[in-house]
Amino acid sequence: MNLLLIAVLFGSAASGAQPATVRTTELVEADNKFGLAVFDQITAARPNENVFISPLSIAIALQMTAHGSAGSTWNAMAGAMRVSGLSRSEVAAGNHELRTELVNADKSVRLDIANSLWLRQGVKLQKPFVTDCDKYYTASVTPLDFSRPDAIVTINDWVAKNTNGRIKQIVSELTPEEILVLVNAVYFKGSWTRKFDPKLTSPRDFYLSTLGKKFDPVRKVQRQMMNREGGFRYKADDALQAVALPYGDGRLNLYAFLPRDRDGLGKLIDATKPDDFAGLFAGLEERKGTVVLPRFKIEFEQNLVKTLEALGMGVAFTPGADFSRMVVPPATAAISDVLHKTFVEVNEEGTEAAAVTGVKMMATAMPREEEKFSFVCDHPFLCAIRDDVTGSVLFLGAIYDPKQ
Repeated sequence: MNLLLIAVLFGSAASGAQPATVRTTELVEADNKFGLAVFDQITAARPNENVFISPLSIAIALQMTAHGSAGSTWNAMAGAMRVSGLSRSEVAAGNHELRTELVNADKSVRLDIANSLWLRQGVKLQKPFVTDCDKYYTASVTPLDFSRPDAIVTINDWVAKNTNGRIKQIVSELTPEEILVLVNAVYFKGSWTRKFDPKLTSPRDFYLSTLGKKFDPVRKVQRQMMNREGGFRYKADDALQAVALPYGDGRLNLYAFLPRDRDGLGKLIDATKPDDFAGLFAGLEERKGTVVLPRFKIEFEQNLVKTLEALGMGVAFTPGADFSRMVVPPATAAISDVLHKTFVEVNEEGTEAAAVTGVKMMATAMPREEEKFSFVCDHPFLCAIRDDVTGSVLFLGAIYDPKQ
């Protein structure tokens, strides 16, 4: 029997064992490294295109999925996700602890992480898997008649509700082979600690990448650019400038990384390896200066199957996949699709972002007095929304054209 699993931002499994420790730090480090590896694969396949993903979403979805795997399938999935050093129960407990900390990180910032399980009527799941999904992911099982058209509507309505209407659909069809839909949704809305004055927003040139455009050496478009002066956490070197823009109480931030070279975003992404990812966010110091940042609104969608296969998770997509900790024999299951959708809007007020991942399965210090910096984000740049306490990267984007 084949199984469909759809995770709207995340993962799960079933061991029922009690974890000895909660190793959230290691889990966050693994999630970030895995997220950057996925990001690298996507940006390489889609050069000079806007890419915006949720590393947290993808990690949770696939970890919850892997929780129901066994043998070589668990080894392959855990290895690809950089959690081989953690036990199955430590991953699950770590996700529970991380979710609790993130959603309560800042009362002035809204961050929702929700999970659900939709099961074809008549199908049985392993009881430890169901128990762990409820305990660690707050995901209860809801039986549905998959043969009815309103089953798809029911699941997608849940997705829309839990992304504040920003993502309306993750399931477009349910085939006879599909028996389970696992859904997780992440929604973020934060106001800047110090907002941009809309009166200072004006059209300015934004220079697009010229790579591969030999007959059009100067490519630029007019985009609405926000402007604010004041104190910011900032760093600069010969390769890039970086600035952090805080939300609410300042724990959650939008980081913008601007290459010195207008065509340097691809090189920056290539140079940022998973093991060095944390260093990208280090070294920022309080400085006075001016930040010019484009308003933008982007919707992104990507099938992750080829990406995950390239990262070593291929066995999970084959008939030989072992998800015996999830489904009750003689049923068997393998992943057939992993879909990821995101939304982000950045404006003078703050940022709104949402993500959905679907896994389908078959059977401050005082500022120093010094020269003010100028951060004019007028060409392709890298951005990330990050929790500075846990280090968890919620969203990561390559912005080649800040479309509105």
